[in-house]
Amino acid sequence: MVDFKVSKRMLVNFRGQNKVVGGLTDKDKIAILLYISKEFANLDREDQLFSKVILICQEIFESDNTTLRLWDGEYLVPVKFVKETEPPRRNLVMGEGYSGAVFETKEPVLVNDLTRSAHFFDEGETTKSVMCVPIMQKEEILGTLAVESERENFYITDDLEILEALTSQLALALYGVRLIEGLVTARAREAAILNQLEWDLKMGRNVQSQILPQDLSAWNGIYFASHYEPMAEVSGDLVDIVRQGHSLTAINIDVSGHGIPAALVTMAIHHQFRRSVMAGLGLTEIMEELGEKLREQLPESTYFTAFMVRIFSDYTFGYVNAGHQRMLHYKAADDTFIQYDTKGVPLGILPVRKIDYEEKQGRLEPGDFLLLISDGFSEQRNHLKDEVGVERIQSWLHDEREKLVMEGRGKVDLKKLSAAFVERFRAYQGDVPNGDDLSFLFLYCGDSIPEASHYIQLAKQSNSKMKMEEAYAQALKAFSIDSSLKEILVFLGKMYYRDGKYKEAIRYLEEYLRTSGDNTAASHFMMGRAYYKAGMISEAKRALKMALSSDHSFAKASILLAQCYLKENAKPKAIKVLQQGVKNTPQSLELKTSLLRLESHSQKVG
Repeated sequence: MVDFKVSKRMLVNFRGQNKVVGGLTDKDKIAILLYISKEFANLDREDQLFSKVILICQEIFESDNTTLRLWDGEYLVPVKFVKETEPPRRNLVMGEGYSGAVFETKEPVLVNDLTRSAHFFDEGETTKSVMCVPIMQKEEILGTLAVESERENFYITDDLEILEALTSQLALALYGVRLIEGLVTARAREAAILNQLEWDLKMGRNVQSQILPQDLSAWNGIYFASHYEPMAEVSGDLVDIVRQGHSLTAINIDVSGHGIPAALVTMAIHHQFRRSVMAGLGLTEIMEELGEKLREQLPESTYFTAFMVRIFSDYTFGYVNAGHQRMLHYKAADDTFIQYDTKGVPLGILPVRKIDYEEKQGRLEPGDFLLLISDGFSEQRNHLKDEVGVERIQSWLHDEREKLVMEGRGKVDLKKLSAAFVERFRAYQGDVPNGDDLSFLFLYCGDSIPEASHYIQLAKQSNSKMKMEEAYAQALKAFSIDSSLKEILVFLGKMYYRDGKYKEAIRYLEEYLRTSGDNTAASHFMMGRAYYKAGMISEAKRALKMALSSDHSFAKASILLAQCYLKENAKPKAIKVLQQGVKNTPQSLELKTSLLRLESHSQKVG
């Protein structure tokens, strides 16, 4: 039984639509992730693990049935479920049913009403709504987990997110269980077990690596390089980056201990960190959230340290430390390093509030970089028992940067700097094993920002004087110097859109949304409008729906989405969009007029 109370969900009819009421709150979700971590860590047999998964799904999702399938090389075999179905479960081939489809595509599905999905629905099927997710490591899928209800529209996307997190921890816990079971029979099958254990450990590492930042493309002239190296196969260290349009938030975390328990905790921290950032919380508020949401759920004697930095579009930044290794700031103008620290205690030990942490500010100039780094680097010893130390790290970075400046004629290749630093560390370490997990994240302010900014200002001046050819030439010159600057991408996107070159506009606007992390309604509407003008109606609908999910009262997005449906001859859907828009924004005369005109035309046609 879960040791916390989750409110029961109900399916109600509201304004003609079925809505889920109750269920998981944000607080529940964090408690669930930590509960799963603790429960999985205490199991030592596969059958226990699978039974626990089924029980957790019943309790959390109030499922009528849950089915766990594993791939045997030929079929998806149902290895654990609550009750037999009618028709009875059978082995599935790849692509068959919703489980086979999830296995084939490696993508989760949420089906609100199976009766409307003929390709998933078996005759006599009692299941109405289902969530099905893949169980996989980074490169290989192991099976699927399906949570089923006999009521339609019973699950929402938040439920699917928790189920995905559960299966990630399931895959990680599975290798731990196999490790224990393998050791029991190691005397009889030592060679075979060792090979299996090696594979399982690699699987665990791949599962955890999925929560590391996958996109290290530049953000508004800020470039990134990272390194992640567990002491064993899995790690208690974590680095993460969240882009939010006008700001970027990065964190480096070190969980006490090593191996599976620490690795499972990092997954819960990753989830809570991202939720807190996307909710718009300040840095000290995020520290409070991380401490208080996770503290009571952490395994006994477990705590973690964290250093967080938030960089803004004007290259100012704020930072907060919670007992972590200090952040390094290399200042190119002075050729010096500064170590940043603030008041703050590690998280998970005692109750904390945002006033227990201090936020300080700084500024990046072109050529500067910040380094978030775990203490595994500074505390590593060589064969003489001498620690690396922070001063030596600074010296290595200074020397390697100087070499790259000479080679690059004043420019620094961040990837080469990162690799050279690791090589210096390896040379000092010698044959001595790692004493701790290792992780770092570079945030480098590009040398070319001033030059690119100069050309974009010239482009704006030319544009204001209606010198279009000059404006394009100067803007494209700026783009060639630094293609990540948001100002350049938006300017080019709007210029091409204005001039009716919609495919070109889409190229730059897509790159802006991808690299900036801007998730505002206005940005998605701008993207949807460009798609619509280019005749890319499916893409336009997706962008406009995202705009409305960010701001349901965005009247222009509702009107343009209705026009998309009219392009597809789907007038009832267009009317429904406008009706919903009027409900959400009753003061909009434009929406009301559009709806009345469309309804009137439909009545005349009818």
